[in-house]
Amino acid sequence: MLSSLICGFLALITLWSVNATVLTSDTFQNSPCMKFFYKSQELTGFEDSNYARICQSFRDRYYFASLYDKQRRIPLYSASLFNYADPLDKETDMSNEHWKYEAQLPYPSQNGNMQQIDSKVKDDPIVKQSQPVEIDYNKLYQKVKYTRGHLNPNSYMGSKSSKASTFTVTNAPPQPRGFNQDQWRNTENRMLGLLNDKCHVVSGVIPYQDGKWIPDNTERRVAVPEFVWMAYCCPDQQPPTGAVLGHSDGSETVTIGEGPDKLQFKPVEIKDIEVCQLEAILRSRLQSKNLIIFKDGCKQAFIH
Repeated sequence: MLSSLICGFLALITLWSVNATVLTSDTFQNSPCMKFFYKSQELTGFEDSNYARICQSFRDRYYFASLYDKQRRIPLYSASLFNYADPLDKETDMSNEHWKYEAQLPYPSQNGNMQQIDSKVKDDPIVKQSQPVEIDYNKLYQKVKYTRGHLNPNSYMGSKSSKASTFTVTNAPPQPRGFNQDQWRNTENRMLGLLNDKCHVVSGVIPYQDGKWIPDNTERRVAVPEFVWMAYCCPDQQPPTGAVLGHSDGSETVTIGEGPDKLQFKPVEIKDIEVCQLEAILRSRLQSKNLIIFKDGCKQAFIH
């Protein structure tokens, strides 16, 4: 019995060595990404056969975890440790802000590292089916100019390589350019003052209920989120948690949530909320009764 358990464990390690970053299972458990989640517990309640779990790898090092919606072609969330740098990162590493893609999504035999987007990649129909590598963000779509909006911000990472790893389309859903470069950037900068190296940060999106898409000719190419959010868990601080929710897209005042957790947002408005309230809103919108961001609500005895 013991020998069979050991063999099974070794087989799992071998699987992760060969197929390093994209999981076909419904969990991050036993992956190299578990350290990015509080108490090694990934978010619960995100269950769909269209989701891919990605351990974001660059230069053979892991930097954060993303849940990618293959149908909408956007990440639903990215989870990281604040100011994270891999032990093998060096000051001499070159910075790299070229946009990249996850090669294992279209080609599972590829190694786990994200790869740079070039003209060949943009013309590859198999890659285009999996990721929005060719979207021209200099164009107007539905009278809006969009940009790739980082979920895991490069400013929250601790080395040149970890910052470079955030420039991947599997970490960057479309956001209106003005919101991304103004209101949301200001919010990210404001949150910087609340975080330390022990903090777990998760950022995500809420898609439109009826769907809104950036098109490619007549095809629906990439979904546009209606809201973006960020939550943090800093177990050695008081208070240990906090969250923000922003109405990133749309020109009308909208209401989201139910009952006491219902909130009204003007266009581009961002609100500070409790993590439990954010979870309730996500459960309502995503139709998931078991959705939890941080295990045990990030509750831990505060040490003075």
